[in-house]
Amino acid sequence: MDFSIETGDLQKAIKLLSVTAKVNVLDSTGMVLITAGEDGIITFLSNNNSTALSFTSDRAEVRVPGAAVIEYGKIKSFVSSFHAWNDQDGVKDFHFGLHNNFLDVSIVNTHENGKVSKGNLQLRVYDVHMIREPKKFGKPNFVLNSTIFRTATNKVLYAINPSDTRAFLQGMNVVFTEDEICFVGTDGQRLSEYKVKNISDLDEGMFLLRYDFIMGLRRVVDSENHLAFEFDDRSVKAAFDDVIFWGRTIVGGEFPDYKPILASFENSIVLDKEVLMSSLLPFTDILNPDDNYRLTFSLANGEMILSCDMAEFTYAGEIDHPGSFVIDLNGQYAIQTIEVIKDDKIVIRFSDDDGVLIFDSGNFEDQAALVTPIRRR
Repeated sequence: MDFSIETGDLQKAIKLLSVTAKVNVLDSTGMVLITAGEDGIITFLSNNNSTALSFTSDRAEVRVPGAAVIEYGKIKSFVSSFHAWNDQDGVKDFHFGLHNNFLDVSIVNTHENGKVSKGNLQLRVYDVHMIREPKKFGKPNFVLNSTIFRTATNKVLYAINPSDTRAFLQGMNVVFTEDEICFVGTDGQRLSEYKVKNISDLDEGMFLLRYDFIMGLRRVVDSENHLAFEFDDRSVKAAFDDVIFWGRTIVGGEFPDYKPILASFENSIVLDKEVLMSSLLPFTDILNPDDNYRLTFSLANGEMILSCDMAEFTYAGEIDHPGSFVIDLNGQYAIQTIEVIKDDKIVIRFSDDDGVLIFDSGNFEDQAALVTPIRRR
């Protein structure tokens, strides 16, 4: 194997591979498979047995095709230490040459003063069969703008507990209908659903994404990419530009049917988000962790009252609810829930003292979130 690859592409590959490749590990999870094809394409692949990532580059010159497996941790800092050629100084490309059981990586670095230095890294190579190559990307099920994906996950991730013993609560459920795409996550105590208009070609489907796949994809995707997703029975692939990211879907148990709970309310009030947060944030450090961060939310005589054993805040603004209502809930959960709703108006929905508290965007009604109550003392 003998090839040269432009510095910018190699550094991009090394940065992306940090999502899946481990450092200081000698098993397959710490390795990278480099393939130089006869077509002049260089492919970098890492697979940690849960997620995998490949990056391909055509900004290369392949003199001798071939493949080699190397330790990611041994090449990471070497590649990242130089800046790419800017027509005056820097490193134009990296040369890779396979000799016996070692892969030599060499560079020529032109400094700002015009002087030149040379560098060489010798890497041990491992069996190319160490790394399992995932199934290639085929036909996408749907395409999603990366901004929508990032926004949706920002609004849902806080409600997911990846360490929950119930597999179907460990990830984000994505549901397609003719009109909407719903992203939802729950840990059984709180739930968040974010809805966007469905402009994709898929009008029916349900996919449960693992937490590590979501977090990994968030790290590798840029803000203006279009993500092509392909699903099969147990895996998911996302492709954009020269990157393919693999993961596993969650199987075993159906996602809870939460829609009836979100629809089961009799009353609602609308408050300024600033009013809510200015009343909630002072409780941050005084709620009792041994009592589930208990916060009492009540409505009475046209006022909203937030209280715990140590503090009380009363808001006497326009509360359009003539009756009384009281519920205890986890105050930290309430703060997290309201913080991620990007709207200046918050609608709060409820029925009776034994029900749940539902929050939503007051202007758009596209992010419904609920917090389950704590039994009152």
